[in-house]
Amino acid sequence: MTESERAGQAVRLESGKVYRPIPLAALRLDTITDFDLYLATPEERAPVLYRRRDLPFTQEVQERLLQTNLVSLYVDVGEEEQYRRYVEGNLGAILADPEIGMAEKSAVLYASAQGLVKDLLEAPRAGDAVVRSKALVEHAVQHLFAEQTAFEHLLKAASYDYYTYTHSVNVFVFSIALAQRAGYGDSPALRSFGHGALLHDIGKSQIDPAIVNCRGKLSHAQWQAMKQHPVYGCEILREHGRLSERALEVVRHHHEKLDGSGYPDGLSKGDLSREVRIATICDIFDALTTRRPYKGAVDSFPALRLMKEEFDGQLDPGLFRAFVELMGNPSG
Repeated sequence: MTESERAGQAVRLESGKVYRPIPLAALRLDTITDFDLYLATPEERAPVLYRRRDLPFTQEVQERLLQTNLVSLYVDVGEEEQYRRYVEGNLGAILADPEIGMAEKSAVLYASAQGLVKDLLEAPRAGDAVVRSKALVEHAVQHLFAEQTAFEHLLKAASYDYYTYTHSVNVFVFSIALAQRAGYGDSPALRSFGHGALLHDIGKSQIDPAIVNCRGKLSHAQWQAMKQHPVYGCEILREHGRLSERALEVVRHHHEKLDGSGYPDGLSKGDLSREVRIATICDIFDALTTRRPYKGAVDSFPALRLMKEEFDGQLDPGLFRAFVELMGNPSG
C-alpha cells in the first residue's frame, strides 16, 4: 500500500475489490458495527481484517489504535451501506462528543449527508430514506447552532467537484448558515426549511442522465426538460408525505427569481418566501464555485461579484449582503 493510500484514500486491488477509509472518530465505544474493520498494511497488498462485525468496539481497542496515531480504518466497499446506517444511528453522539475534534466531526457529518442524498437520488421513492434525511438534518442544524466554528469546518470538509449529491449537501450547509446569519434561531421551522434545502434537487433523478451530466451547453429541448426537475422533486417528496409545505416550497421554487424570470412557475418577489430566497442564493453560489468536467470552479469572491453583477434585481439584496458577510467571516 502506498503512502497516499495509508493517508486515507480508497484502496483498489487488482482483483477489483475496493476498501474505503473511515475515520476512527466515527466508531462509538461498546457498539456492534455490523461491518468488518480492516487495517492498512505497510505494503501494496490488501488491508487485513482487524475487527469482526460481531465484536464490540471497546475502549481498549480504541486506545490501542490511538497509541499508534491511527486516524482511519477501512471497510469493504460492499459494506458501505451498513457503515452509513451505523453512522446515521450514532451521528448525534458523534457530534456531541467533546473528545472528537471539529474537523473530524465535520468530515463525518458531511460524508454521512453525501451518502444519504446519493442513496435518495438512486432510489428517490425508497421508503425510509426521507425519514433518515430528516434525522440527519436535525443533527446537522443543532450542530451548526451549537458550535461557532462548525460552518467554517464544514466548508473545509466540503467537496468542490460537482455532483448532484455533493451540491445538495453544500446548498443545505450554506442555507442553514445563511439563515442563522440572517437572524433565524434553531427551530422546527428552520429544520423543515433545511430538509427542503438538502433534498432540493431530488427531481434530477427523473431527468435523463445525459442531460444532467452534459459537458456543454444544453439544447433548447434539453433545457426545457431540465427545468422540470423542481416539479418532479416536489411530486416525489409529496408522495412520501413526510415533508412540510415549507420544505416542498423550497424544492419547487429554488430556481425562481424576484423579477419573475425564474422557473418552473415564473413567480416574482411577492410570491417568494424568505426561505426560498435563501436557497436560491446558496444554489447559485455553489453551482459557480464547484468544478465541472467542462469548466473550472470560480473562487468565492469572484463568484459573489459575478452574482451581484449578473443577478441584479433577481436576488434578495439584504440576504445577499448577509451571504457576502458570511463568506467573508464564516465563524463570526
